[in-house]
Amino acid sequence: MKKSNWLLLTTILVITSAMLWFTFSYKTEVDSMGDDIAAINELYDQYCLTVNTGDLDLFISLWADDAIKMDVDYPAIFGKENIRAYFKPAFELFNINCALYGETEIQVSDDWAFSRGTYTLSLTPKEEGPTTYIDGKWLDILKRQPDGSWKIYIDCLNYNAPPKVE
Repeated sequence: MKKSNWLLLTTILVITSAMLWFTFSYKTEVDSMGDDIAAINELYDQYCLTVNTGDLDLFISLWADDAIKMDVDYPAIFGKENIRAYFKPAFELFNINCALYGETEIQVSDDWAFSRGTYTLSLTPKEEGPTTYIDGKWLDILKRQPDGSWKIYIDCLNYNAPPKVE
């Protein structure tokens, strides 16, 4: 084989190998991102389930230890245990129904993700009283934990309209 043919064949082999390596590494990254998005969607399914069943302990387990809750007309709440204290009266006094609707957008970048979406919430007193209905939107920052799971790091929400009491 001539030296020029050998050089051409070697160059083609190197370029083909590099293309295959980049293709498979990109596919692995895309697959990993799909797994992350699925895990975050599962976290939101758990969020609604824990709210709807009144399981405060499981609900709080979805939050990072250093989480921040930014609620409507209320100062920011810092830390998981303070967030627990904030939600505890609602879990004790109300039957809550939470549902996400519409498209939930999730973007992942390394160990961080953000998500946004829309929700409805109803709070019916366990004792007698009218139900409060809320239609709102949320924006979260999530943080990957050392074990690979995702937790809510910053949660911010707002209403689409004033809550209705009926």
